[in-house]
Amino acid sequence: MNRGMLKAMLWKEWRETRWKWLAFALAFHIPLGIAGLTLALRESARFDLYALSDAVAAQVLEVALVLQSGFLITAGLFLLAFFAVGSVGAELDNRSMFFLFERPVKRWQVLLFKYAVGAVQTTACVGLSILTTLVVIYLVMAAAATNVTLAGSWHSFVVVASNGARGAVWTTVIALMVYSATFLFSVWFEKWWIAVIAGAISLVLMFYYFGGDLFDWVINRATVAPRAGITLEFYGRLDPWPILVMLLVSTGLFFASQYVFARKEMK
Repeated sequence: MNRGMLKAMLWKEWRETRWKWLAFALAFHIPLGIAGLTLALRESARFDLYALSDAVAAQVLEVALVLQSGFLITAGLFLLAFFAVGSVGAELDNRSMFFLFERPVKRWQVLLFKYAVGAVQTTACVGLSILTTLVVIYLVMAAAATNVTLAGSWHSFVVVASNGARGAVWTTVIALMVYSATFLFSVWFEKWWIAVIAGAISLVLMFYYFGGDLFDWVINRATVAPRAGITLEFYGRLDPWPILVMLLVSTGLFFASQYVFARKEMK
């Protein structure tokens, strides 16, 4: 694949997915949007915000971290599957992918490129949403709360954000596995609604068998003692074995996509 072909493929992906993935990035900040609406519509919520101090800023950030993480590994995964389901099937259905087949590029290269671009877009949106949520909440507190100062709360923000980076690793790996499965369904089924049904069923089964593990890996250990608050030391503690297994599953799903795509009849 030469540089000109690579630029053409990048241009095509950017042109066709830029608004889709912007919407995707915004969708992963739904909890932040709900919090903003609450502040705008409820005077009591604004009063609570104004009354915050440096001493409780860390607690607010910790709660935001847990809530955003919980959203990502529940409703967020369904959003991911919905946005990723048309990665290949929709382009085969509307024949836009045939633009690439007319160029000197192999079929497996087309799929690898689409998978890589989509995986980067997806996992970046998911993983970074934890950190961007913390940044926005911190800036709002620093700007609106009279007793929250940058000097007094900066250390708390750094501690929460640095611990949140572990959650970003977990959610990124989980998102990659879900994206890989949805990508396979998108290659397998050209009709997007069939791929959506298949993706939804697979997610329900995943939650049925492994939902408890997902919460244990990311959230539950940090909230096991509610009266003690959130223990960041146990939030998202990195365990190499489940992470490695999920990466291997993602790799296997990609090669399964290549297998199906190589044998798919192009009409």
